[in-house]
Amino acid sequence: MEFIKRFKEEDEVHGIYELFSEVFVSRLGKSLGLPVLEVRLSHDGLRMKYLAKKVEDVNSVRNPAQLKRSLPFEEWVLNIDLKQEHVMADEGGNAFIIDHGHSLFSWKPLYYVYEVIGKPVTRFKLWSDDAHYREGVEIVRSIDKATRDSLLRESVNEVLDYKRLDQALTEDYITISSKILDYREKIICSFKN
Repeated sequence: MEFIKRFKEEDEVHGIYELFSEVFVSRLGKSLGLPVLEVRLSHDGLRMKYLAKKVEDVNSVRNPAQLKRSLPFEEWVLNIDLKQEHVMADEGGNAFIIDHGHSLFSWKPLYYVYEVIGKPVTRFKLWSDDAHYREGVEIVRSIDKATRDSLLRESVNEVLDYKRLDQALTEDYITISSKILDYREKIICSFKN
């Protein structure tokens, strides 16, 4: 069964930035082998696997170590909206982290990014401990900048097949998101649980 997150009616900049973030973070997480829910674009909106079960206990899922190693990734992408309600499981007991629309450069107001860029932003720590956190940092560092930025541009272009946005605003999103990732990658090891 699938869930469809419908596009917002208005094509305002922040709504499109949220789509850029949802698609890119999904692709990036998947490329790193992390349990980030895969999203697909359609004319209806974002399509994804339907997940009915909220994860209350990390030991109740089949992939607890993957979840625990995901915290540095969530910090890296500046996911201010990570909370326990955004960890869901499928019928097989595999857990996924959902809802990455408020990551990177898609926040309102935008100046808030500059206020928190050097700080931990996640409100929920994914049951992570020091050992899993360090493993997660190594996962984040395993992707090179060229591959990451190529994936960012591909994801943005995929969204632009469905939604239109001024070229300058599109380039702003790509450039600033890449700089956020560069900076956050350097400092995530200093964030302790």
